Amino acid sequence: LRSLLLTSLMCGMFTVSALAEALPPGMKIHRLQAGEPDASGWMVAISTEGGFSVRLPNKFNDYTVAESDPKAPVLRAYSVGTKSQEGIKFLATRIVYRKGAESAMYFFSRFEKGQGLGSTPELITPHRTGGRQAVDLVLRRASDVSYQRIVLLGSDFILMIVDSPLSHDATARHFATPFFESLVVGTR
Repeated sequence: LRSLLLTSLMCGMFTVSALAEALPPGMKIHRLQAGEPDASGWMVAISTEGGFSVRLPNKFNDYTVAESDPKAPVLRAYSVGTKSQEGIKFLATRIVYRKGAESAMYFFSRFEKGQGLGSTPELITPHRTGGRQAVDLVLRRASDVSYQRIVLLGSDFILMIVDSPLSHDATARHFATPFFESLVVGTR
């Protein structure tokens, strides 16, 4: 799970020229540097295959990563993501599991407990959003801070991340709430 998420986070931030050179295995690019700003300056980012949308402050990449290892818990990840000039990364990923709801609940419960994240969360806030179970996390490390929201959808979940250098923490924190609140879930 961790390697697929890292691949998704990194791929969401690639430039067009970097992606043209070599795609990671199982990756399908739908759109690069997509989106037009609305009146607020944000873009509506609709995942081509993931059945969800979010609002992002910059043009975004839209892609799918399929996991080829039949023993891996994740089957597929649908992502939209961007990176600001300040180095603030925004990523929304719908993670689909081979074992469906059983695996989704297992990994969601680990997020709720702050387990398996590589560092101990500074803050864990379980709540409901749109009638669904969710948990918000704040992970602060030596050089960066990550604001995360995980929304359980039954057989899968959506992971939303705002990751920022510590020098831009206030800006990232300010953008995290409107980004998280912009999630609209449809069907895939």
